[in-house]
Amino acid sequence: MTAPIPIIQADVFTEQPFAGNPAAAVLDADRLDAAAMQRIAAEMLVPGTAFVSASTQAGVDWRLRMFTPTREVGYSGHTALCGTHALVESGRLPGSRVTYDTPSGLLRVDVERGDGRALMWLEPPLPACRPFEGDLGEILNALGLSRAAVGGWARPVVTPDQDLLLPARDLAALRALEPDMRRLAAVRAPQHARGVCVVSRETVDPGSGSHCRFFAPHYGIPEDIVTGSVHSALGVWLLEAGALAAADGRIVFTAEQGDGLDRPGRLQVELTVKGGRAARVRVGGCAVTVLTGSLRWGA
Repeated sequence: MTAPIPIIQADVFTEQPFAGNPAAAVLDADRLDAAAMQRIAAEMLVPGTAFVSASTQAGVDWRLRMFTPTREVGYSGHTALCGTHALVESGRLPGSRVTYDTPSGLLRVDVERGDGRALMWLEPPLPACRPFEGDLGEILNALGLSRAAVGGWARPVVTPDQDLLLPARDLAALRALEPDMRRLAAVRAPQHARGVCVVSRETVDPGSGSHCRFFAPHYGIPEDIVTGSVHSALGVWLLEAGALAAADGRIVFTAEQGDGLDRPGRLQVELTVKGGRAARVRVGGCAVTVLTGSLRWGA
């Protein structure tokens, strides 16, 4: 048996255990190939597992790969934050910034420490969405969402990660969704799409700016608890739809997800606005460890 590999499980986008989105992080993953990583992610059976290993690339701190139980993904916000949280808790991240080399390119995470917590900020490239031009009817039928329940406050768009952002009329319409997951997967997989994110401007907490549900059954995630990666595009989309004040400067709002799954998650979305348009976007959140241990691997 080879030396054990450290592993943690944490709840992300929350400061309370058993809320937010669970993820795992494997440190010292240099000994693992992609097939081993996929088997471990399937064994952990959480929405995302981060594998952190050394990087030889100049200006890069660590190599980061992210897996769902069924496949590798180029970018997963909550999984990246779980990996960062593991580095912070293990004392391997003494500074306030970490740069990862990922299959999708470089990813930077900033860490703000204070009040006994670490608020971690993801800053992906500024997303540019495009109008959705497919058959919306098939998707609505699979979601169980009537056309009357679709919100008129924004147009459906597709993000750079191939997620469909779809406006809901209100929180009641969002809560009433009961997707046919097999049907939704059959519709979305041939489109080379990732997920469907249905968004309400009406929220659970009066001070929040959005509430959403995210479905990606063909990625092994029927309904994601909290989806960090979609919220950068979601923030820009809200701004462009006139749902956020477009005055130049800094806009920060709280985004909600996971309440209907009894795992409420809260994200911070920060936009820098210039000339009425987004010039920069960051998505932030905290994490709390719920399990620590070691992975026994190999003969």
